[in-house]
Amino acid sequence: MFQRARVTLTLAYAAALGLTLAGVAIVSYLLIQDDLNSEMNESLRAAAAQLDALAVPASSSPGPDPTRASTDADDDDDDSGRGRVEDSEDKAEDASHDEDEERLAAIPSDIFYVSFGPTGTILSNPRGVDLGGVDLAHLAGELDHEPFHRIRGDDADYRLLVTPLEDGTFRAIGRSLRLAEHQLSTIRTVFTVGGLIGFAVSLVTGFWLAGRTLGPIRRSLESQRQFVSDASHELRTPLTVAKANNAALLEDPEASIESRLDEAEAVALELDHLAVLVGDLTTLARADEGRGNLLLEPLDFGALVDEVVRDMGALADVLKVNLACETRPITVRGDRARLRQLVVILVDNSLKYASEGGNVQVRCSGDGSRAELSVSDDGAGISAEDQKHIFERFYRADAERTRSKGGTGLGLAIGKWIAEAHGGRISVESQPGAGTTFRVRLPQ
Repeated sequence: MFQRARVTLTLAYAAALGLTLAGVAIVSYLLIQDDLNSEMNESLRAAAAQLDALAVPASSSPGPDPTRASTDADDDDDDSGRGRVEDSEDKAEDASHDEDEERLAAIPSDIFYVSFGPTGTILSNPRGVDLGGVDLAHLAGELDHEPFHRIRGDDADYRLLVTPLEDGTFRAIGRSLRLAEHQLSTIRTVFTVGGLIGFAVSLVTGFWLAGRTLGPIRRSLESQRQFVSDASHELRTPLTVAKANNAALLEDPEASIESRLDEAEAVALELDHLAVLVGDLTTLARADEGRGNLLLEPLDFGALVDEVVRDMGALADVLKVNLACETRPITVRGDRARLRQLVVILVDNSLKYASEGGNVQVRCSGDGSRAELSVSDDGAGISAEDQKHIFERFYRADAERTRSKGGTGLGLAIGKWIAEAHGGRISVESQPGAGTTFRVRLPQ
Protein backbone atom coordinates (compact mmCIF):
# COMPACT_ATOMS: atom_id res chain seq x y z
CA MET A 1 0.00 0.00 0.00
CA PHE A 2 2.72 2.45 0.99
CA GLN A 3 4.85 1.56 -2.04
CA ARG A 4 1.94 2.31 -4.34
CA ALA A 5 1.26 5.56 -2.48
CA ARG A 6 4.95 6.46 -2.75
CA VAL A 7 4.95 5.90 -6.52
CA THR A 8 1.72 7.88 -6.88
CA LEU A 9 3.10 10.81 -4.89
CA THR A 10 6.33 10.69 -6.91
CA LEU A 11 4.48 10.82 -10.21
CA ALA A 12 2.19 13.58 -8.96
CA TYR A 13 5.17 15.63 -7.76
CA ALA A 14 7.07 15.06 -11.02
CA ALA A 15 4.00 15.92 -13.10
CA ALA A 16 3.39 19.11 -11.13
CA LEU A 17 7.02 20.16 -11.46
CA GLY A 18 7.07 19.17 -15.14
CA LEU A 19 3.98 21.26 -15.88
CA THR A 20 5.48 24.16 -13.96
CA LEU A 21 8.76 23.95 -15.87
CA ALA A 22 6.90 23.62 -19.18
CA GLY A 23 4.73 26.62 -18.36
CA VAL A 24 7.71 28.75 -17.34
CA ALA A 25 9.64 27.67 -20.44
CA ILE A 26 6.76 28.44 -22.83
CA VAL A 27 6.03 31.82 -21.27
CA SER A 28 9.73 32.71 -21.21
CA TYR A 29 10.18 31.63 -24.82
CA LEU A 30 7.19 33.66 -26.00
CA LEU A 31 8.38 36.72 -24.09
CA ILE A 32 11.88 36.42 -25.54
CA GLN A 33 10.47 35.92 -29.02
CA ASP A 34 8.22 38.95 -28.62
CA ASP A 35 11.15 40.98 -27.31
CA LEU A 36 13.29 40.02 -30.33
CA ASN A 37 10.46 40.93 -32.71
CA SER A 38 9.93 44.25 -30.95
CA GLU A 39 13.66 45.03 -31.10
CA MET A 40 13.72 44.15 -34.80
CA ASN A 41 10.66 46.27 -35.53
CA GLU A 42 12.18 49.24 -33.73
CA SER A 43 15.44 48.88 -35.67
CA LEU A 44 13.52 48.80 -38.97
CA ARG A 45 11.51 51.90 -37.99
CA ALA A 46 14.74 53.71 -37.06
CA ALA A 47 16.28 52.76 -40.41
CA ALA A 48 13.14 53.98 -42.23
CA ALA A 49 13.40 57.30 -40.42
CA GLN A 50 17.07 57.63 -41.47
CA LEU A 51 16.22 56.89 -45.10
CA ASP A 52 13.28 59.29 -45.06
CA ALA A 53 15.63 61.98 -43.80
CA LEU A 54 17.84 61.37 -46.87
CA ALA A 55 14.80 61.46 -49.23
CA VAL A 56 15.47 58.12 -50.91
CA PRO A 57 14.06 58.03 -54.46
CA ALA A 58 12.31 55.07 -55.97
CA SER A 59 15.28 54.11 -58.10
CA SER A 60 18.68 55.33 -59.14
CA SER A 61 18.81 57.97 -61.89
CA PRO A 62 18.75 56.12 -65.18
CA GLY A 63 20.68 58.79 -67.14
CA PRO A 64 19.95 59.90 -70.77
CA ASP A 65 18.88 57.36 -73.41
CA PRO A 66 21.86 56.55 -75.64
CA THR A 67 19.50 55.94 -78.60
CA ARG A 68 18.24 59.53 -78.56
CA ALA A 69 20.85 61.24 -80.73
CA SER A 70 19.98 64.32 -82.83
CA THR A 71 18.62 63.24 -86.22
CA ASP A 72 19.33 66.70 -87.69
CA ALA A 73 23.07 66.48 -86.96
CA ASP A 74 25.41 65.64 -89.79
CA ASP A 75 26.91 62.22 -90.00
CA ASP A 76 30.18 63.83 -89.13
CA ASP A 77 28.81 64.81 -85.63
CA ASP A 78 27.56 61.27 -84.66
CA ASP A 79 30.73 60.21 -82.89
CA SER A 80 30.96 63.39 -80.81
CA GLY A 81 27.24 63.20 -79.76
CA ARG A 82 27.64 59.59 -78.67
CA GLY A 83 30.61 60.56 -76.57
CA ARG A 84 28.70 63.23 -74.75
CA VAL A 85 25.83 60.79 -73.93
CA GLU A 86 28.26 58.21 -72.55
CA ASP A 87 29.91 60.86 -70.41
CA SER A 88 26.49 61.90 -69.07
CA GLU A 89 25.63 58.25 -68.24
CA ASP A 90 28.90 57.76 -66.37
CA LYS A 91 28.32 60.88 -64.31
CA ALA A 92 24.75 59.80 -63.48
CA GLU A 93 25.94 56.32 -62.42
CA ASP A 94 28.67 57.83 -60.23
CA ALA A 95 26.17 60.18 -58.58
CA SER A 96 23.73 57.30 -57.96
CA HIS A 97 26.52 55.17 -56.50
CA ASP A 98 27.54 57.99 -54.16
CA GLU A 99 23.93 58.42 -53.03
CA ASP A 100 23.61 54.66 -52.33
CA GLU A 101 26.83 54.71 -50.31
CA GLU A 102 25.52 57.65 -48.28
CA ARG A 103 22.22 55.88 -47.59
CA LEU A 104 23.86 52.59 -46.64
CA ALA A 105 26.22 54.41 -44.27
CA ALA A 106 23.18 55.89 -42.47
CA ILE A 107 21.69 52.50 -41.53
CA PRO A 108 23.19 49.49 -39.68
CA SER A 109 25.09 46.96 -41.74
CA ASP A 110 22.62 44.15 -40.95
CA ILE A 111 19.72 46.13 -42.45
CA PHE A 112 19.01 46.34 -46.19
CA TYR A 113 16.41 48.07 -48.32
CA VAL A 114 14.96 47.57 -51.77
CA SER A 115 12.64 49.64 -53.91
CA PHE A 116 10.08 47.92 -56.10
CA GLY A 117 7.11 48.72 -58.27
CA PRO A 118 3.45 47.73 -57.85
CA THR A 119 4.07 44.56 -59.85
CA GLY A 120 6.92 43.51 -57.60
CA THR A 121 9.71 44.51 -60.00
CA ILE A 122 12.83 45.44 -58.04
CA LEU A 123 14.00 48.95 -58.94
CA SER A 124 16.83 49.30 -56.43
CA ASN A 125 18.74 46.81 -54.24
CA PRO A 126 21.93 48.51 -53.03
CA ARG A 127 23.08 45.63 -50.79
CA GLY A 128 22.33 43.03 -53.43
CA VAL A 129 20.17 40.88 -51.13
CA ASP A 130 18.81 37.75 -52.79
CA LEU A 131 15.03 37.99 -52.49
CA GLY A 132 14.31 35.02 -54.72
CA GLY A 133 10.97 33.41 -53.89
CA VAL A 134 9.58 36.58 -52.27
CA ASP A 135 6.28 37.89 -53.68
CA LEU A 136 6.84 41.65 -53.31
CA ALA A 137 3.62 42.49 -55.17
CA HIS A 138 1.62 40.58 -52.56
CA LEU A 139 3.36 42.48 -49.76
CA ALA A 140 2.43 45.79 -51.39
CA GLY A 141 -1.22 44.72 -51.34
CA GLU A 142 -1.12 43.95 -47.62
CA LEU A 143 -0.07 47.42 -46.44
CA ASP A 144 -3.54 48.28 -45.16
CA HIS A 145 -3.38 45.37 -42.71
CA GLU A 146 0.17 45.14 -41.41
CA PRO A 147 3.36 47.02 -42.42
CA PHE A 148 5.64 44.37 -40.87
CA HIS A 149 5.99 41.00 -42.53
CA ARG A 150 7.91 37.82 -41.95
CA ILE A 151 8.77 36.35 -45.33
CA ARG A 152 10.57 33.21 -46.39
CA GLY A 153 13.00 33.48 -49.27
CA ASP A 154 14.88 30.79 -51.13
CA ASP A 155 17.98 31.24 -48.98
CA ALA A 156 16.79 32.85 -45.74
CA ASP A 157 13.89 34.32 -43.76
CA TYR A 158 13.50 38.08 -43.43
CA ARG A 159 11.61 40.61 -41.38
CA LEU A 160 10.39 43.44 -43.67
CA LEU A 161 8.88 46.87 -43.15
CA VAL A 162 7.04 47.81 -46.35
CA THR A 163 6.02 51.45 -46.95
CA PRO A 164 4.68 53.27 -50.04
CA LEU A 165 6.66 56.11 -51.66
CA GLU A 166 5.33 59.31 -53.20
CA ASP A 167 6.07 58.27 -56.78
CA GLY A 168 3.81 55.20 -56.53
CA THR A 169 6.58 52.72 -55.82
CA PHE A 170 7.30 50.87 -52.58
CA ARG A 171 10.22 50.46 -50.28
CA ALA A 172 10.98 47.35 -48.18
CA ILE A 173 13.45 47.66 -45.29
CA GLY A 174 14.47 44.34 -43.85
CA ARG A 175 16.75 42.25 -41.64
CA SER A 176 17.70 38.62 -41.88
CA LEU A 177 16.17 36.39 -39.23
CA ARG A 178 19.09 33.98 -39.23
CA LEU A 179 20.63 35.32 -36.01
CA ALA A 180 17.28 35.61 -34.20
CA GLU A 181 16.34 32.08 -35.25
CA HIS A 182 19.69 30.82 -34.00
CA GLN A 183 19.09 32.49 -30.64
CA LEU A 184 15.59 31.07 -30.37
CA SER A 185 16.83 27.62 -31.39
CA THR A 186 19.45 27.76 -28.64
CA ILE A 187 16.83 28.79 -26.12
CA ARG A 188 14.54 25.93 -27.20
CA THR A 189 17.41 23.48 -26.82
CA VAL A 190 18.31 24.82 -23.39
CA PHE A 191 14.69 24.72 -22.21
CA THR A 192 14.13 21.22 -23.59
CA VAL A 193 17.32 19.71 -22.17
CA GLY A 194 16.90 21.59 -18.89
CA GLY A 195 13.27 20.49 -18.65
CA LEU A 196 14.15 16.83 -19.22
CA ILE A 197 16.94 17.00 -16.65
CA GLY A 198 14.63 18.77 -14.21
CA PHE A 199 11.94 16.14 -14.76
CA ALA A 200 14.43 13.32 -14.19
CA VAL A 201 15.71 15.01 -11.03
CA SER A 202 12.13 15.54 -9.86
CA LEU A 203 11.47 11.81 -10.20
CA VAL A 204 14.45 10.97 -8.02
CA THR A 205 13.86 13.69 -5.43
CA GLY A 206 10.12 13.08 -5.52
CA PHE A 207 10.64 9.40 -4.74
CA TRP A 208 12.94 10.36 -1.87
CA LEU A 209 10.61 13.06 -0.53
CA ALA A 210 7.61 10.74 -0.78
CA GLY A 211 9.52 8.19 1.28
CA ARG A 212 10.41 10.83 3.86
CA THR A 213 6.79 12.04 3.94
CA LEU A 214 5.20 8.62 4.20
CA GLY A 215 7.77 7.30 6.69
CA PRO A 216 6.26 8.92 9.81
CA ILE A 217 2.75 8.07 8.61
CA ARG A 218 3.75 4.46 8.07
CA ARG A 219 5.39 4.23 11.46
CA SER A 220 2.38 5.90 13.07
CA LEU A 221 -0.05 3.47 11.45
CA GLU A 222 2.11 0.50 12.37
CA SER A 223 2.34 1.80 15.93
CA GLN A 224 -1.41 2.32 16.03
CA ARG A 225 -2.02 -1.16 14.63
CA GLN A 226 0.31 -2.65 17.24
CA PHE A 227 -1.33 -0.55 19.95
CA VAL A 228 -4.80 -1.79 19.00
CA SER A 229 -3.55 -5.37 18.86
CA ASP A 230 -1.86 -5.09 22.26
CA ALA A 231 -4.86 -3.34 23.80
CA SER A 232 -7.16 -6.05 22.51
CA HIS A 233 -4.92 -8.70 24.00
CA GLU A 234 -4.69 -6.90 27.35
CA LEU A 235 -8.46 -6.45 27.50
CA ARG A 236 -9.13 -10.04 26.49
CA THR A 237 -7.21 -11.55 29.40
CA PRO A 238 -9.09 -9.95 32.32
CA LEU A 239 -12.38 -10.31 30.47
CA THR A 240 -11.75 -14.00 29.96
CA VAL A 241 -10.85 -14.51 33.60
CA ALA A 242 -13.85 -12.49 34.80
CA LYS A 243 -16.16 -14.33 32.44
CA ALA A 244 -14.91 -17.74 33.57
CA ASN A 245 -15.32 -16.91 37.25
CA ASN A 246 -18.72 -15.37 36.63
CA ALA A 247 -19.79 -18.56 34.84
CA ALA A 248 -18.62 -20.54 37.85
CA LEU A 249 -20.76 -18.36 40.11
CA LEU A 250 -23.81 -18.91 37.90
CA GLU A 251 -23.43 -22.68 37.89
CA ASP A 252 -24.89 -22.90 41.39
CA PRO A 253 -27.33 -20.05 42.05
CA GLU A 254 -28.20 -21.56 45.46
CA ALA A 255 -24.63 -21.34 46.74
CA SER A 256 -23.79 -18.66 49.28
CA ILE A 257 -21.36 -15.85 48.63
CA GLU A 258 -19.08 -17.20 51.35
CA SER A 259 -18.73 -20.51 49.55
CA ARG A 260 -17.86 -18.86 46.23
CA LEU A 261 -15.77 -16.01 47.64
CA ASP A 262 -12.68 -16.88 45.56
CA GLU A 263 -14.59 -16.56 42.27
CA ALA A 264 -16.19 -13.28 43.39
CA GLU A 265 -12.83 -11.83 44.39
CA ALA A 266 -11.32 -12.89 41.06
CA VAL A 267 -14.08 -11.08 39.18
CA ALA A 268 -13.58 -7.95 41.31
CA LEU A 269 -9.80 -8.00 40.79
CA GLU A 270 -10.10 -8.36 37.03
CA LEU A 271 -12.64 -5.55 36.90
CA ASP A 272 -10.23 -3.35 38.86
CA HIS A 273 -7.50 -4.29 36.39
CA LEU A 274 -9.82 -3.41 33.50
CA ALA A 275 -10.62 -0.04 35.08
CA VAL A 276 -6.92 0.79 35.40
CA LEU A 277 -6.19 -0.37 31.86
CA VAL A 278 -9.07 1.61 30.35
CA GLY A 279 -7.97 4.70 32.26
CA ASP A 280 -4.42 4.36 30.96
CA LEU A 281 -5.64 3.79 27.42
CA THR A 282 -7.82 6.90 27.65
CA THR A 283 -4.87 8.97 28.88
CA LEU A 284 -2.63 7.85 26.00
CA ALA A 285 -5.40 8.30 23.43
CA ARG A 286 -5.98 11.88 24.55
CA ALA A 287 -2.24 12.51 24.47
CA ASP A 288 -2.02 11.20 20.90
CA GLU A 289 -4.88 13.45 19.85
CA GLY A 290 -3.28 16.49 21.52
CA ARG A 291 -6.13 16.70 24.03
CA GLY A 292 -4.01 15.96 27.09
CA ASN A 293 -4.16 19.61 28.11
CA LEU A 294 -1.93 20.59 31.02
CA LEU A 295 -2.89 23.15 33.65
CA LEU A 296 0.51 24.73 34.20
CA GLU A 297 1.23 26.60 37.39
CA PRO A 298 4.26 27.24 39.63
CA LEU A 299 4.56 24.48 42.23
CA ASP A 300 7.07 23.06 44.71
CA PHE A 301 8.17 19.84 43.04
CA GLY A 302 10.14 18.71 46.09
CA ALA A 303 7.07 19.01 48.32
CA LEU A 304 5.00 17.10 45.74
CA VAL A 305 7.52 14.23 45.74
CA ASP A 306 7.51 14.15 49.56
CA GLU A 307 3.73 13.92 49.52
CA VAL A 308 3.70 10.98 47.08
CA VAL A 309 6.38 9.07 49.01
CA ARG A 310 4.46 9.59 52.28
CA ASP A 311 1.22 8.33 50.71
CA MET A 312 2.93 5.24 49.27
CA GLY A 313 4.62 4.32 52.52
CA ALA A 314 1.81 1.89 53.34
CA LEU A 315 2.36 0.03 50.05
CA ALA A 316 6.08 -0.17 50.79
CA ASP A 317 5.31 -1.71 54.16
CA VAL A 318 3.05 -4.30 52.57
CA LEU A 319 5.75 -5.21 50.03
CA LYS A 320 8.38 -5.20 52.79
CA VAL A 321 10.53 -2.62 51.00
CA ASN A 322 12.38 0.23 52.69
CA LEU A 323 11.24 3.48 51.03
CA ALA A 324 13.44 6.54 51.66
CA CYS A 325 13.11 10.08 50.32
CA GLU A 326 15.54 12.98 50.10
CA THR A 327 14.22 16.24 48.63
CA ARG A 328 14.52 19.99 48.90
CA PRO A 329 12.24 22.82 47.73
CA ILE A 330 12.37 23.20 43.91
CA THR A 331 9.92 25.33 41.98
CA VAL A 332 8.81 24.15 38.55
CA ARG A 333 5.98 25.16 36.28
CA GLY A 334 3.76 22.17 35.68
CA ASP A 335 0.45 20.37 36.02
CA ARG A 336 0.21 19.16 39.62
CA ALA A 337 -2.04 16.18 38.84
CA ARG A 338 0.10 14.95 35.97
CA LEU A 339 3.40 15.40 37.81
CA ARG A 340 1.96 13.54 40.80
CA GLN A 341 0.92 10.75 38.42
CA LEU A 342 4.47 10.64 37.04
CA VAL A 343 6.02 10.30 40.51
CA VAL A 344 3.46 7.63 41.50
CA ILE A 345 4.25 5.61 38.37
CA LEU A 346 8.00 5.60 39.03
CA VAL A 347 7.77 4.91 42.76
CA ASP A 348 5.15 2.19 42.27
CA ASN A 349 7.27 0.58 39.56
CA SER A 350 10.37 0.55 41.78
CA LEU A 351 8.45 -0.84 44.77
CA LYS A 352 7.07 -3.70 42.69
CA TYR A 353 10.43 -4.76 41.30
CA ALA A 354 12.61 -4.13 44.32
CA SER A 355 13.81 -7.24 46.10
CA GLU A 356 11.94 -8.24 49.23
CA GLY A 357 13.52 -6.45 52.17
CA GLY A 358 15.33 -4.23 49.67
CA ASN A 359 15.49 -0.47 49.33
CA VAL A 360 13.94 2.21 47.11
CA GLN A 361 15.59 5.62 47.21
CA VAL A 362 13.79 8.75 45.92
CA ARG A 363 15.80 11.94 45.45
CA CYS A 364 14.74 15.33 44.16
CA SER A 365 17.26 18.10 43.50
CA GLY A 366 17.86 21.09 41.23
CA ASP A 367 20.66 23.26 39.86
CA GLY A 368 18.77 26.48 39.12
CA SER A 369 17.92 25.59 35.52
CA ARG A 370 16.31 22.19 35.91
CA ALA A 371 14.84 19.88 38.50
CA GLU A 372 15.93 16.25 38.64
CA LEU A 373 14.00 13.37 40.13
CA SER A 374 15.67 9.97 40.55
CA VAL A 375 13.98 6.78 41.77
CA SER A 376 16.34 3.86 42.42
CA ASP A 377 15.75 0.27 43.50
CA ASP A 378 18.05 -2.67 44.18
CA GLY A 379 16.03 -5.20 42.21
CA ALA A 380 17.01 -7.58 39.40
CA GLY A 381 17.73 -4.77 36.94
CA ILE A 382 16.91 -4.48 33.26
CA SER A 383 18.95 -5.82 30.34
CA ALA A 384 20.42 -3.45 27.76
CA GLU A 385 18.07 -4.81 25.07
CA ASP A 386 14.99 -4.29 27.24
CA GLN A 387 16.07 -0.76 28.12
CA LYS A 388 15.63 0.20 24.44
CA HIS A 389 11.93 -0.63 24.63
CA ILE A 390 11.08 -0.01 28.26
CA PHE A 391 9.06 3.16 27.51
CA GLU A 392 7.06 1.59 24.66
CA ARG A 393 3.39 0.86 25.20
CA PHE A 394 2.57 -2.63 26.50
CA TYR A 395 6.23 -3.61 26.48
CA ARG A 396 7.17 -5.94 29.30
CA ALA A 397 10.55 -7.45 29.93
CA ASP A 398 8.74 -10.13 31.94
CA ALA A 399 5.10 -10.17 30.87
CA GLU A 400 3.84 -12.75 33.32
CA ARG A 401 5.60 -11.09 36.26
CA THR A 402 4.21 -7.70 35.32
CA ARG A 403 0.66 -8.97 35.05
CA SER A 404 0.92 -10.77 38.36
CA LYS A 405 1.86 -7.47 39.97
CA GLY A 406 -1.14 -5.70 38.46
CA GLY A 407 0.74 -3.82 35.77
CA THR A 408 -0.71 -2.92 32.38
CA GLY A 409 2.52 -2.16 30.52
CA LEU A 410 1.41 1.44 29.99
CA GLY A 411 2.72 3.18 33.11
CA LEU A 412 6.19 4.07 31.83
CA ALA A 413 4.75 5.12 28.45
CA ILE A 414 2.43 7.53 30.29
CA GLY A 415 5.34 8.71 32.42
CA LYS A 416 7.39 9.48 29.32
CA TRP A 417 4.53 11.49 27.84
CA ILE A 418 4.08 13.50 31.03
CA ALA A 419 7.81 14.32 31.22
CA GLU A 420 8.01 15.34 27.56
CA ALA A 421 4.76 17.34 27.77
CA HIS A 422 6.46 19.45 30.46
CA GLY A 423 9.51 20.02 28.24
CA GLY A 424 11.58 17.45 30.10
CA ARG A 425 12.84 13.94 29.47
CA ILE A 426 13.00 10.59 31.21
CA SER A 427 15.76 7.99 31.11
CA VAL A 428 16.68 4.66 32.67
CA GLU A 429 20.00 3.37 33.99
CA SER A 430 20.28 -0.26 34.90
CA GLN A 431 22.53 -3.30 35.07
CA PRO A 432 21.20 -6.85 35.42
CA GLY A 433 21.49 -7.81 39.08
CA ALA A 434 22.50 -4.29 40.13
CA GLY A 435 19.16 -2.48 40.35
CA THR A 436 17.53 0.25 38.27
CA THR A 437 17.41 4.03 38.40
CA PHE A 438 14.85 6.18 36.56
CA ARG A 439 15.72 9.85 36.10
CA VAL A 440 13.37 12.69 35.17
CA ARG A 441 14.71 16.12 34.25
CA LEU A 442 12.30 19.05 34.10
CA PRO A 443 12.98 22.72 33.30
CA GLN A 444 12.59 25.09 36.26
